[in-house]
Amino acid sequence: MEPALAVASLWLLFGALHVGLATRRVRAALVARLGKVGFTALFTVVAAACFTLLVRYYAAHRLEGTAGLALGGVAAVRWPLMTLIVAGFVLATASLVSYPATPMALFTETVRPPRGLERVTRHPFFMGVALASLAHVPLAPRLAGAVFHLGLASLAIAGAWHQDRKLVALRGRPYEDYLAQTSAVPFGAILAGRQRLVPRELPYVTLAVTLLLALALRTVHGSIFAHEGAWVIGVVLGGAAAAALGSWRVARRARGRAAPTLVSRRQALAFAGATLLAYVGIVHEAVGSTLYPYGPAAFGGPLGWHAAGLSLVAAGVLIGAGTLGLLRLPVAPMAALLSLVGGAFVAAQALGHGDFHFFAFTMLVAGLLVALSARGARERTTG
Repeated sequence: MEPALAVASLWLLFGALHVGLATRRVRAALVARLGKVGFTALFTVVAAACFTLLVRYYAAHRLEGTAGLALGGVAAVRWPLMTLIVAGFVLATASLVSYPATPMALFTETVRPPRGLERVTRHPFFMGVALASLAHVPLAPRLAGAVFHLGLASLAIAGAWHQDRKLVALRGRPYEDYLAQTSAVPFGAILAGRQRLVPRELPYVTLAVTLLLALALRTVHGSIFAHEGAWVIGVVLGGAAAAALGSWRVARRARGRAAPTLVSRRQALAFAGATLLAYVGIVHEAVGSTLYPYGPAAFGGPLGWHAAGLSLVAAGVLIGAGTLGLLRLPVAPMAALLSLVGGAFVAAQALGHGDFHFFAFTMLVAGLLVALSARGARERTTG
């Protein structure tokens, strides 16, 4: 199959599931069945799996198929487009720092006045991704690359539009006022006179750091999708998890620093632990089998990565479902086992038997989080 057509098909699958699950009717039905945290866990796992499949295919076939426009050799076109790419990357990456405090953030239930980058665009992440991706399209040497970046830009633009509609339905008049004061298109509200730029609110340090990061990535541009996209997958999934955790912390502080209810804390711990486990499993599947194709001999060679990856993803889903009461599972023993396995690896490495294993440490943390969640559930039951 022509790689460009396959990439387009995978984008359609990702978009249909990603946007489809978030539509009001489908989301309401799933939330009624699974609860808010259960829906978030399902949405996260489905999105991560589809994104991993898409990136791995594109990374493996990005240099194949029909030629693209490849206008990188035309200086009059290349430099303006590269400037747009850097600007989009800086805007999108810098927005992640302030995202937890925005009205769009997970766990946020209030709408505050726009500030900082939101005065430029209320969707700095989406618009930054769209800007950088659209600028990549005429530069792509292969049609598959042009389709990949066009799909990413389309998803970002559609995501911004869909998010606005969803939040108007959820927040009502406060978010309608927020829309009236801002624009999705960068600088649109400022040029229209509905908004003004406040220089003191801009995150200059963050912008400078992300600019340096963009320049550093340019030096390794040809290797970004190396190892079948392992680094892209790891960074995107890890960044999404970090943004979700930051949003929860900000939402907790916004409630007046009062201790959340036991159910809220327990669900947050369960979600964090289950997500970490699924993340470790996906990275083992996507990264481990690519970087080390022969696999761990002690666990069946190449099949070891698939066994570890799929088992951890399944454990994350099952533990999350068990803690939320969707399934009757012995969550506490499962959490203890995970903590024991992760702790054993960490202890062995501390004693000099091998290098530090980040994912073993992550397993240990995930197991402890789930154990605390299970303990909270028992206290609530006996109390």
